[in-house]
Amino acid sequence: MASNIEAPNRISRMLLNLYDVFQFIGRFFKEGFLPPYEGKELMKQCYDIGYKSLALISLTGFITGVVFTKQSRPSLAEFGATSWLPSLVGIALLRT
Repeated sequence: MASNIEAPNRISRMLLNLYDVFQFIGRFFKEGFLPPYEGKELMKQCYDIGYKSLALISLTGFITGVVFTKQSRPSLAEFGATSWLPSLVGIALLRT
């Protein structure tokens, strides 16, 4: 249990942290919505991030498809529905 001496320190730290949060939020809106706008730089960054992550996204999708196929094939084969496997995997990957 906190002593009477520690309680004011905890409250003052909490208030200082709350002040910092509101100061950050205010600065975010001030910097984000007031001119000068840097639209070209934003588009360049979005393009770079998307282009550089394309290989990782493709590899992740491929591995997910392989795992999903290996897990679903035995169940589908049991019911004679293995022809549904490609469309099942395609729909599953598009929905995620």
